[in-house]
Amino acid sequence: MKKISFILASLVCGVSFASADLLSISAGVGIEHQKISGYVKNGNTINYFHKKSAETDGNPNTGNLGLADKNNPFVWLKIIHPIPIVPNIKFQYTKYHSTGHSNYIAGNVKIFDDVRIPTALTDAYTKLDINSYDITAFYEFNPVFADIEIGAGADIWQGNTKIYDNTTHTEIINQNFTVVLPYLYGRIETMQVFGFSILGSAKWAKAGDDHHYDYLGAIKYTIDVPGPINPFIKVGYRYKEAYGVDGDNTTKLQYKGVFAEIGAKF
Repeated sequence: MKKISFILASLVCGVSFASADLLSISAGVGIEHQKISGYVKNGNTINYFHKKSAETDGNPNTGNLGLADKNNPFVWLKIIHPIPIVPNIKFQYTKYHSTGHSNYIAGNVKIFDDVRIPTALTDAYTKLDINSYDITAFYEFNPVFADIEIGAGADIWQGNTKIYDNTTHTEIINQNFTVVLPYLYGRIETMQVFGFSILGSAKWAKAGDDHHYDYLGAIKYTIDVPGPINPFIKVGYRYKEAYGVDGDNTTKLQYKGVFAEIGAKF
């Protein structure tokens, strides 16, 4: 996962970029339902993040961390300016938090190349916390039918993994990790019809065996009110996947689910 190179942040040159006539600031806050899935694997030993059947399949090399689906917040800020050549900026913070209980975790498996599960456990409390700090630099195009954004960025994960053995009352793992997920970025939003618009975005990167995908689709309703502020509401669906290989160790982490958001453009 860490092998994904920041070279992907280089944009296609030689294009005439459109910029906003005036400074524009947009912001939003919302909640997304995060269904967690995926696995951590070392050779033929595998622990799933959320697959209860793996705890009772009788295979000592197959386990489950037992992490549950959660509702977590996100907030973002976008600044579009009229300065030529200089890219616009979007910042987003997303919380990924999940806890659970497992009746069997297979041992000798690493998570995110750094966090090792040393031994098998038969009764454990588990927790995975990730603070996502996502920064995107982009250019905006304004054809008549849509608003289009093209750019690149990086999603920086500051995380913590905790596993507690309920049998021995011992903390097995309490370790921090950092993962950087660079990407190419594209977004399109259709023109409004009776206040409604449809939008979709993609963040994508692949280098060797490693990859990072983040796809979003939504319906947006902009409320027509007097003055310079344009409030809006948005509902949609998001899918995010990070996959990394380090020798015999593989991590595949997926989050997917619906979200709801309120915001405004100033």
